[in-house]
Amino acid sequence: MARLRKAGVESGPFDDEPAATDEGVALVADPDSVRVLELARAGAIVTAGAATPPDDLSAAYVAPVVRRASADLGTFLSVMARLRSEDGCPWDREQTHESLLIHLLEEAHEVVEAVEEGHTDVELEEELGDVLLQVAFHARLAEQEGRFDISGVSRTVTTKLVRRHPHVFGQTEVDDADDVVRNWEAIKKEEKERSGTFDGIPRSLPALLAAYKTQKRAAALGFSPDETEADAELRAALASGDLGSALFWVVALARRRGVDPESALTGAVARFREGFSSRNGPTDA
Repeated sequence: MARLRKAGVESGPFDDEPAATDEGVALVADPDSVRVLELARAGAIVTAGAATPPDDLSAAYVAPVVRRASADLGTFLSVMARLRSEDGCPWDREQTHESLLIHLLEEAHEVVEAVEEGHTDVELEEELGDVLLQVAFHARLAEQEGRFDISGVSRTVTTKLVRRHPHVFGQTEVDDADDVVRNWEAIKKEEKERSGTFDGIPRSLPALLAAYKTQKRAAALGFSPDETEADAELRAALASGDLGSALFWVVALARRRGVDPESALTGAVARFREGFSSRNGPTDA
């Protein structure tokens, strides 16, 4: 309160907390207090530092972390800017978007491994930081080329999230998560102006994941084999020696059973390695 009074703002403790809709008063509260959320839900205006959340309830949710995050991210970006400068690191200055791609893929896979294998919070935090580094690296490259910067990257994804969640930030009503997914895909299709059913599925995706996403897109147009049909197609493909088609129908079976085929295969490989190693012992290969 001393700082407010020094700035010429009349201040003091409240005998009774003001109502959320009272005008001409401001309540300074601990950002972690549940009352901040309650006041936001009741119509209070909530500030969150330099951030400009889409609404007051969003501001209330981010209040506990936004100031700390802003400071830490700013420090991180200053390091990245220096590394790519003429006063920075020769290796970092030589990198291109193309040369960094292998690192982006590798770091993303290490996050997946950390989650699936139950690594410690410290380890997961570090792996997520490595992914963030790749994002900042690409953004810094683009900034130096006069194309866009990390601010634009952040603004673009924020706009996308708000637009694709009209049931949160708009008036759209949904019944369940399936409705959310359908709305998301419809909005995404409109944004991208895609004419082809399978446009936008990256060629670099692992084959099982590509098959999964392809079948998911096709399902919107009526591709919905039941388990009996998928099993019959699988058996026919195996009988003819068409292993590619067999894998495709394995994915169809997985979708029918609500199983992510990529994760299922990853788990099976891990179990095989563990069992094989325990039976055969270590090797020098």
